[in-house]
Order: sequence, then structure tokens, then C-alpha cells
Amino acid sequence: MALSADKNAKALPPPKNPHNHNNHTHTLTHDIEHEKQPQFKAVKPVGDRVLVKVDEEETRTVGGVLLPSAAQSKPTAGKVVAMGDADTLSLGDRVVYSKYAGTEVEVGGKGHVLLKEEDVIGVLTGTGDDADSVAALKPLGDRVLIRQAAAEDKTSGGVLLTAEASEKPTFGTVVAVGPGRKAEEGADGKEAPPPTAPAVDVGATVMYSKYAGTEFDEDDAKYIVVRESDVLAALS
Repeated sequence: MALSADKNAKALPPPKNPHNHNNHTHTLTHDIEHEKQPQFKAVKPVGDRVLVKVDEEETRTVGGVLLPSAAQSKPTAGKVVAMGDADTLSLGDRVVYSKYAGTEVEVGGKGHVLLKEEDVIGVLTGTGDDADSVAALKPLGDRVLIRQAAAEDKTSGGVLLTAEASEKPTFGTVVAVGPGRKAEEGADGKEAPPPTAPAVDVGATVMYSKYAGTEFDEDDAKYIVVRESDVLAALS
């Protein structure tokens, strides 16, 4: 007895051919579209963060603000182009910051970095040919800019020392002092007190921790930026 076909049954679609070129093209196109990353034209920092457009050439100045010698953290510089709630910086400020701080982003095909206000070492305040001079650096927070004393290049017996053997100086003259670290708001919602500047005077000779701070070379002078907590004593 012959079986009659069920008129209500739906016809099954033909099996897909794994070698079908059209199927492969569709899958490949989908994968490519899925891998594409969104491109942004603007970034608006949130909280106390700032967006800094990074200098393209780190060796652009003869002064050497971007050429630290044997620094524990490699500093770099750039221009503040967008801000959140940071209150110690302004749009257009040229700043120096630790290269290992922040988050790198690309905006309009140019390198930028998102930084917390606390990660900015200082603002370059020089003008003209001295625009990037370390000596004109304005430290931020509780940082202190010190011109290092010259390292000893001879032993007491007069023997010349190599650069590696020369003792790293741990004292120098204070060139500039930051405004102080910002205080936290109280738990009761009271306004935070104003910052207190580091307790060192410009022109004073101070001793600081041997492995602290960020160092800079400028012509024949060496500078270091340290935290107030790394200043050990005032010398006289």
C-alpha cells in the first residue's frame, strides 16, 4: 500500500553545502565587521582626570626635560586638551608626568594619555626658548623640585671614578615647592581644608632618599622631583 504525502507537512530546506562560496563569504564578512573597533573623535575625562596630547618627539629640546638620566620612571610631557574636575590644572598647560602612569588612547589619529591629576608631576611654566626648562617646572601636590649637588668624580686619594662608580648625590638645593597634597573631604560632608605646602623653603639645602623621585638632565645641571615624605632633613 502506497503512503500518501502529508499535505500539511512543511518542506525541509536543502542541507547547507559547507563548501558553498556564498556561505563562506557571508561568514568572513561578519567576522571582519565584528572585529572592527569603534573610532572616537573626542574623549571627555571623568572625575579628577585630564586628557593630555602627548608630544610626538621626546627629544625635541636641547634643555633635556624629556631626557632623564637613569630615572626610576621615565617622564614624558604633553599638553592638557580636556579636563574633568581637576582644579590644579588648566586647559593648554604643558605638563610632565610619569610614562608608566595613565591610560593611552588615540584620538583623531594622535597619541593621548588619560591621567589622574595626582599623576602629573608638574607644569612647565617657562617662556620662549626656555619654555621646556626644568628649572621653570612648577611641581604639583606635595612634590619638591631640587637641583642636585654634583656627584663626586674622585676618591679621597684623587683617583678618577667612572660614571657607574660615582656616588649618586642625595642632597641638593630646593628650586620650587608644590602647593601641597589635596586633603580628603570629611565623612560628615564638610569641605576639605586647603592643602598645606611642603615644609621646606626655596633655596634650602636638603637631603632626600637615595632611590626616590624622578630625575632630569638639563645642560650641565641635574634635577630631581621628590615627594615631601622623601625629604629627610634640611642641611646648614
